[in-house]
Amino acid sequence: MRIAFSLAMAFCLISFNTISEEFPLIDNDTANAISKEISGVSAKRHLDQVTLYHRTRASKQFRLASEYVQQQLIGYGFDNAVIRTYPADGKTFFGTQKSRPAWDVEFAELWLLKENQTQQGKTIWSRDKRLASWQAMPLSLAQDSLSGEVQAELVDIGSGLSDEDYRGKAVKGKLVLTSSQPGAVVEKAVGELGAVGILSYAPNQKSAWWKEDDRLVRWGHLSSFPQTKSFGFMISLGEARALQDKLNAGEKVILDAKVKAEHFKGEYHLVDAAIEGTDDQVGNHEVLFTCHLDHPRPGANDNASGCVAILEAARTLNKLIKEGVLPKPRRTLRFIWPAEIEGSLIYLSERDDTDNIKANIHMDMVGGNPDTKAVFRISGGPMSTPTFIADVGHALGQFINHQTLAFASGQAAQFPLNSVEGGKEPWLAQMEGISMGSDHQIFNSGSWKIPGLYLHDWPDRYIHTNFDTAANIDPTKLKRAAFFGAINGWYLANLEDSDGEQVLHLLKQNALQRSAAMLQRQGEEGYAATHQVLLQVENDKLQSLKNFMHLNDADVKQSRTFYRSLFALTESRKNKAQQDKSIVYRRNESIKGTMNAFGYSYLDAHISEQDKSKLGLRSYQGFRGRGGEYTYEVLNLVDGERSVQQIHEWLVAEFGPIPYQLVEGYLEVLASIDVLVEQ
Repeated sequence: MRIAFSLAMAFCLISFNTISEEFPLIDNDTANAISKEISGVSAKRHLDQVTLYHRTRASKQFRLASEYVQQQLIGYGFDNAVIRTYPADGKTFFGTQKSRPAWDVEFAELWLLKENQTQQGKTIWSRDKRLASWQAMPLSLAQDSLSGEVQAELVDIGSGLSDEDYRGKAVKGKLVLTSSQPGAVVEKAVGELGAVGILSYAPNQKSAWWKEDDRLVRWGHLSSFPQTKSFGFMISLGEARALQDKLNAGEKVILDAKVKAEHFKGEYHLVDAAIEGTDDQVGNHEVLFTCHLDHPRPGANDNASGCVAILEAARTLNKLIKEGVLPKPRRTLRFIWPAEIEGSLIYLSERDDTDNIKANIHMDMVGGNPDTKAVFRISGGPMSTPTFIADVGHALGQFINHQTLAFASGQAAQFPLNSVEGGKEPWLAQMEGISMGSDHQIFNSGSWKIPGLYLHDWPDRYIHTNFDTAANIDPTKLKRAAFFGAINGWYLANLEDSDGEQVLHLLKQNALQRSAAMLQRQGEEGYAATHQVLLQVENDKLQSLKNFMHLNDADVKQSRTFYRSLFALTESRKNKAQQDKSIVYRRNESIKGTMNAFGYSYLDAHISEQDKSKLGLRSYQGFRGRGGEYTYEVLNLVDGERSVQQIHEWLVAEFGPIPYQLVEGYLEVLASIDVLVEQ
């Protein structure tokens, strides 16, 4: 561990103390031109507009937001900017994504009532305080709520997830107050026990600041395909505590709720624009910029920030090309604005030329200011899709880190990349591998294996709440994200054979660091096959260059010899070949996509009750505490060549020791529903 740590620290110290003014991998003139043109202020101006829309998928306001983006692109000279439409009918399948019906709201309000006595002694209830309003805060109504109108008493059911939560409580005809998401309690509370609606104060996503701010109203959800039709209002923890105080004091709490909302057949919308490639051989190859335009109002960092950052990257590159500062790119640069995850699944499922997409640069939450407690991250993707693009992105990210840290520290820096209306803090982007939670995981998944980079803030204490506002967005962060995306996109779009030497050198340099990390694992249990897996990853990164250039056979041979020699130094004597009699699966090519999309789970919809006992991998947390990564990667690693045992070895190399039986059982379930076919 000390060896690896010392190597890493030495690398950081050398990099900081010898700050280079020369941009890595790309010429300084190009980097200067892009940095001078790109504007965080321009991006922030667009963000101010986009955050006015309540951008739920296939809704009227999503359409308005799409039209706004399209009009900006047309104004920037993109004559090919179009809005593509797809059915949102609740029936059509796009790979493993079942199209969800469109959803819109006409009216929704929730009022706390107070008791009044008339002269005749009759009790009447009048409005005392409005707790929720669609017009004022669309976030206060859970997504996919449906029409209802009631005046009813409130019952606190706690989490509402167990029978004990309801013991001794009569909820029939009542509104229920819960700390869980509305969708988690609706079948029990409303469908089974007869409650007439839900109030939820579900806390924000877990981080160090979890539950601290009792003003936050969190985004709530009901099912797009409801067994039990109902509505849910979202209130803050502070409001929930005030209601609980009344209940605990023995007061009767009466609420008036009214919702006018419906599901209907509509359309998904997706803005698409491109800077066409000019090379006769690779001009139809694409570097694809993505974000996701949906999310509730205001949804500033998530994800108006990513949307305006790629819009600014598009504006900058197109302007510099039209002015002759930059040449036209060899490969096509394409920009799309879909709905999160489901929109990307739809887009890829409907394209018949996805092999032409050679790289994806995805931005989801890239502008949080210090008040959000955001930590900026650049993720290079899962081990199942090894790529040199991660190494390039991390090298460029480290350079920006060093430049902005030098600037913040009072040193000279050619690329401070700060905005006149933004902060001057250093970027300090964290370099990562796999990170889940946005559209990039669709592109990286085994059905398409499109490599790329994922830019995102995490944590952000205001994510999915009413405090994710434009006021918390830093134009400097937007400028740096847009610049990073533009630089990476431009580099990849113009990569050619002559660039091979510098990329091969970068891969070797980084292999040294990765081999140092190997030393940390040698004494740990369960890592017997890690050495061979990571050696294969290095060779696969080398192989990924062939999507962008022709490699000299001698250079390839020399690189592979270097990797073998390097990893031989870290090979443990404990590594022993194990007899492998496990099954080899291949993917059923007619079923494309991930097992869990957005608002619909292909796996849950097709699995039998009998096979649910084999899904232990889905709840396994491991040392990372995030079970979704395991089920995502286990399917990605199925390629018709790896055995179940080898897939297990890859998962161990990426995440750490995991029980073999969990991997074997999960793959058996996928085979039982024809997602996998035994070789």
